[in-house]
Amino acid sequence: MARFIRSTALSSEIAQLDMLLTRLPAEDVLGRLGLNSRREELSAELASLREGQDTLASAALYFGGKPVIGSTAIKADFAAAMISGFKDLVVKLWATENAEGMGSRGPVQRQGDVELHITGLLHGSVGFLIEEVDPKGPPLFQSPTKIATDKAAALLVEVADIEDEKYQKSIEALQPRVFQSVLSLFGALHRAEASVRVASNLQDVVLDRTAVDRAYVRLEETKVEEDDVTLEGQLIGIIPYGGRFEFQPRSGALVRGKVAPTMSESFLQRLHDEQAIGKWFQATIRHRSVQRFGASIDDFVLVELKEIAPEGEIQPTPETPQP
Repeated sequence: MARFIRSTALSSEIAQLDMLLTRLPAEDVLGRLGLNSRREELSAELASLREGQDTLASAALYFGGKPVIGSTAIKADFAAAMISGFKDLVVKLWATENAEGMGSRGPVQRQGDVELHITGLLHGSVGFLIEEVDPKGPPLFQSPTKIATDKAAALLVEVADIEDEKYQKSIEALQPRVFQSVLSLFGALHRAEASVRVASNLQDVVLDRTAVDRAYVRLEETKVEEDDVTLEGQLIGIIPYGGRFEFQPRSGALVRGKVAPTMSESFLQRLHDEQAIGKWFQATIRHRSVQRFGASIDDFVLVELKEIAPEGEIQPTPETPQP
């Protein structure tokens, strides 16, 4: 059982014991001892769970609304779309974290590395426990799939948050294909007139119909685009450890932004040590634009650098070999 589900069950049982203790007659000493003993056991287990850390992915999705009948049935096509949509979102976030397919085009490579399983059906409302299973046992550190799954669950909640600023912040750094996955998932929820409860090791939040519709409308009015541009100009600044750059094209405004994870820290340090600042380069820069309400937020990522001749300098051509 996932840690968060067990924690919820323990908290509920402790609350029930507290209620029983308040109603128990003072003269029932043996009964009180038994209940207190059980409460201490549960509290110790709950504390242990909270101190520990899961290293494999685990999330639960509970559904309500028109696709669900009580706590016993859910439409098969809707359930399949939700599980597939959530898995797709996890895969796209995993690819972002692992620098796989940094651009917005083409299929994500090594999708088979992301394996999620349905390990349980949840009741109350109808839901699914989605987990990562490793036959060798939990790894020492958090798996990349766990990190991506936690981010996927958090992103769904942030997009539907009642505060518009949280929504805006959540989408500013999203790749277009991640954005499309979120839009597709909320679109399916909106069209089905469904609600969803998102539970992970970090949170347990119910997104009712109002929250789902709010998220869908926001996503529909937002446009995320990304493209690679090639510019020639001078490297004005590079920070190896911070992963930041400044580049002045031959024409146009100064470009500032982050350095792609695919450019190693050692390469950036070499640029810094060899005093590449002020030299001329051909730079491949990824430009992402988030447009909403007529305003645009632009983000730049330096993907590649190739040294070129300074402006106005003619590179010598190799001499023709003499016979």
